Amino acid sequence: MVSMFSLDVFNFQIFFSDVFIAQQEISLTLTEMGIQVRSIGPSDNGSYPIESASSTAIVFYSDINGDNAFERVRYFVSGNILRRGVIEPTGNPATYPLAGESTRDVVSNIILPPTASQSLFLYYDKNYTGAQAPMSEPIDVNQVRLIKATITTDKTPQNIQGRVDYFSTMMIRNLRNVQ
Repeated sequence: MVSMFSLDVFNFQIFFSDVFIAQQEISLTLTEMGIQVRSIGPSDNGSYPIESASSTAIVFYSDINGDNAFERVRYFVSGNILRRGVIEPTGNPATYPLAGESTRDVVSNIILPPTASQSLFLYYDKNYTGAQAPMSEPIDVNQVRLIKATITTDKTPQNIQGRVDYFSTMMIRNLRNVQ
Protein backbone atom coordinates (compact mmCIF):
# COMPACT_ATOMS: atom_id res chain seq x y z
CA MET A 1 0.00 0.00 0.00
CA VAL A 2 2.85 2.34 0.83
CA SER A 3 4.40 1.82 -2.61
CA MET A 4 1.04 2.32 -4.34
CA PHE A 5 0.54 5.52 -2.39
CA SER A 6 4.07 6.66 -3.31
CA LEU A 7 3.43 5.86 -6.96
CA ASP A 8 0.17 7.85 -6.87
CA VAL A 9 1.92 10.83 -5.28
CA PHE A 10 4.68 10.61 -7.89
CA ASN A 11 2.14 10.46 -10.75
CA PHE A 12 0.24 13.46 -9.35
CA GLN A 13 3.49 15.37 -9.08
CA ILE A 14 4.29 14.68 -12.75
CA PHE A 15 0.73 15.58 -13.77
CA PHE A 16 0.76 18.91 -11.91
CA SER A 17 4.24 19.68 -13.22
CA ASP A 18 3.06 19.11 -16.81
CA VAL A 19 0.00 21.30 -16.26
CA PHE A 20 2.12 24.05 -14.70
CA ILE A 21 4.58 23.98 -17.61
CA ALA A 22 1.70 24.17 -20.10
CA GLN A 23 0.16 27.11 -18.22
CA GLN A 24 3.52 28.92 -18.22
CA GLU A 25 4.06 28.33 -21.96
CA ILE A 26 0.61 29.63 -22.86
CA SER A 27 0.71 32.58 -20.48
CA LEU A 28 4.11 33.74 -21.70
CA THR A 29 3.14 33.27 -25.35
CA LEU A 30 -0.14 35.18 -25.06
CA THR A 31 1.55 38.00 -23.14
CA GLU A 32 4.31 38.29 -25.75
CA MET A 33 1.85 37.98 -28.63
CA GLY A 34 -0.42 40.61 -27.10
CA ILE A 35 2.40 43.15 -26.84
CA GLN A 36 3.41 42.46 -30.44
CA VAL A 37 -0.14 42.61 -31.83
CA ARG A 38 -1.03 45.82 -30.03
CA SER A 39 1.95 47.53 -31.66
CA ILE A 40 1.41 46.21 -35.20
CA GLY A 41 2.45 48.76 -37.81
CA PRO A 42 3.48 49.09 -41.47
CA SER A 43 6.52 47.11 -42.56
CA ASP A 44 9.78 48.91 -43.25
CA ASN A 45 8.99 48.74 -46.97
CA GLY A 46 5.51 50.23 -46.50
CA SER A 47 3.50 46.99 -46.69
CA TYR A 48 0.19 46.81 -44.85
CA PRO A 49 0.66 45.92 -41.15
CA ILE A 50 -1.07 42.51 -41.45
CA GLU A 51 0.22 40.31 -44.25
CA SER A 52 -2.12 37.35 -43.81
CA ALA A 53 -4.58 35.91 -41.33
CA SER A 54 -6.22 32.49 -41.01
CA SER A 55 -7.67 30.30 -38.28
CA THR A 56 -4.27 28.71 -37.55
CA ALA A 57 -1.76 31.39 -38.59
CA ILE A 58 -1.16 35.12 -38.61
CA VAL A 59 1.61 37.15 -40.21
CA PHE A 60 2.12 40.79 -39.26
CA TYR A 61 4.76 43.49 -38.79
CA SER A 62 5.78 44.78 -35.38
CA ASP A 63 8.89 46.25 -33.76
CA ILE A 64 9.33 43.37 -31.35
CA ASN A 65 12.83 44.20 -30.12
CA GLY A 66 12.75 48.00 -29.84
CA ASP A 67 15.25 48.64 -32.63
CA ASN A 68 12.88 50.98 -34.57
CA ALA A 69 12.59 48.42 -37.39
CA PHE A 70 9.40 46.47 -37.96
CA GLU A 71 10.08 42.73 -38.04
CA ARG A 72 7.86 40.27 -39.91
CA VAL A 73 6.28 38.08 -37.23
CA ARG A 74 4.48 34.83 -37.97
CA TYR A 75 2.59 32.66 -35.49
CA PHE A 76 1.62 29.32 -36.99
CA VAL A 77 0.85 25.73 -36.11
CA SER A 78 3.19 22.96 -37.21
CA GLY A 79 1.89 19.54 -36.20
CA ASN A 80 0.80 20.02 -32.60
CA ILE A 81 3.19 22.90 -31.88
CA LEU A 82 2.52 26.63 -32.01
CA ARG A 83 5.62 28.28 -33.46
CA ARG A 84 6.79 31.86 -33.91
CA GLY A 85 8.88 32.96 -36.86
CA VAL A 86 10.65 36.32 -37.14
CA ILE A 87 12.34 37.94 -40.12
CA GLU A 88 14.47 41.06 -39.65
CA PRO A 89 14.24 43.62 -42.48
CA THR A 90 17.33 43.93 -44.66
CA GLY A 91 18.47 46.44 -47.28
CA ASN A 92 17.06 49.71 -48.54
CA PRO A 93 14.29 49.50 -49.57
CA ALA A 94 13.66 46.89 -46.92
CA THR A 95 12.99 43.28 -47.83
CA TYR A 96 12.00 40.33 -45.69
CA PRO A 97 13.71 37.25 -47.16
CA LEU A 98 11.82 34.10 -46.13
CA ALA A 99 15.10 32.21 -45.93
CA GLY A 100 16.11 34.53 -43.09
CA GLU A 101 13.23 33.51 -40.83
CA SER A 102 14.25 32.33 -37.38
CA THR A 103 11.62 30.13 -35.76
CA ARG A 104 11.09 28.77 -32.30
CA ASP A 105 8.49 26.61 -30.60
CA VAL A 106 6.32 28.61 -28.20
CA VAL A 107 3.61 26.14 -27.08
CA SER A 108 3.68 22.37 -27.43
CA ASN A 109 0.84 19.84 -27.40
CA ILE A 110 -1.64 22.20 -29.10
CA ILE A 111 -5.16 20.89 -29.65
CA LEU A 112 -7.01 22.18 -32.72
CA PRO A 113 -9.63 23.44 -32.71
CA PRO A 114 -9.25 24.65 -29.12
CA THR A 115 -12.99 24.27 -28.61
CA ALA A 116 -15.51 22.69 -30.92
CA SER A 117 -16.81 26.07 -32.10
CA GLN A 118 -13.67 28.18 -32.06
CA SER A 119 -10.42 28.46 -33.99
CA LEU A 120 -6.95 29.26 -32.69
CA PHE A 121 -7.25 32.78 -34.11
CA LEU A 122 -10.47 34.75 -34.53
CA TYR A 123 -10.61 38.18 -36.15
CA TYR A 124 -13.00 41.08 -35.67
CA ASP A 125 -13.53 44.35 -37.51
CA LYS A 126 -13.90 47.91 -36.20
CA ASN A 127 -17.52 47.28 -35.18
CA TYR A 128 -16.57 44.77 -32.49
CA THR A 129 -18.91 44.98 -29.50
CA GLY A 130 -18.19 41.60 -27.93
CA ALA A 131 -21.38 40.00 -29.16
CA GLN A 132 -21.02 39.57 -32.92
CA ALA A 133 -19.56 36.63 -34.78
CA PRO A 134 -15.93 36.73 -35.91
CA MET A 135 -14.98 37.50 -39.50
CA SER A 136 -15.28 34.50 -41.80
CA GLU A 137 -12.46 33.13 -43.92
CA PRO A 138 -10.91 34.26 -46.13
CA ILE A 139 -10.03 37.09 -43.76
CA ASP A 140 -9.86 40.59 -45.25
CA VAL A 141 -6.75 41.80 -43.40
CA ASN A 142 -7.67 45.42 -44.16
CA GLN A 143 -10.71 45.07 -41.89
CA VAL A 144 -9.05 43.36 -38.89
CA ARG A 145 -8.94 45.52 -35.76
CA LEU A 146 -9.06 42.93 -32.99
CA ILE A 147 -7.64 39.41 -32.69
CA LYS A 148 -8.68 36.74 -30.23
CA ALA A 149 -6.23 33.89 -29.69
CA THR A 150 -7.41 30.76 -27.88
CA ILE A 151 -4.75 28.22 -27.02
CA THR A 152 -5.63 24.77 -25.73
CA THR A 153 -2.94 22.29 -24.86
CA ASP A 154 -2.95 18.80 -23.39
CA LYS A 155 -0.02 16.43 -23.09
CA THR A 156 -2.45 13.52 -22.83
CA PRO A 157 -5.39 14.32 -25.17
CA GLN A 158 -7.18 11.08 -24.27
CA ASN A 159 -7.55 12.37 -20.67
CA ILE A 160 -9.07 15.86 -20.58
CA GLN A 161 -8.12 16.43 -16.94
CA GLY A 162 -4.76 17.85 -18.03
CA ARG A 163 -6.27 20.18 -20.63
CA VAL A 164 -5.28 23.83 -20.29
CA ASP A 165 -7.24 26.60 -22.03
CA TYR A 166 -6.29 30.26 -22.19
CA PHE A 167 -7.39 33.08 -24.44
CA SER A 168 -6.43 36.66 -25.04
CA THR A 169 -8.22 39.41 -26.92
CA MET A 170 -5.82 41.89 -28.50
CA MET A 171 -6.74 45.24 -30.05
CA ILE A 172 -4.40 46.61 -32.69
CA ARG A 173 -3.71 50.13 -31.43
CA ASN A 174 -2.23 51.57 -34.62
CA LEU A 175 -5.26 50.55 -36.69
CA ARG A 176 -7.97 51.57 -34.23
CA ASN A 177 -9.15 54.63 -36.19
CA VAL A 178 -8.21 53.52 -39.71
CA GLN A 179 -11.21 53.22 -42.02
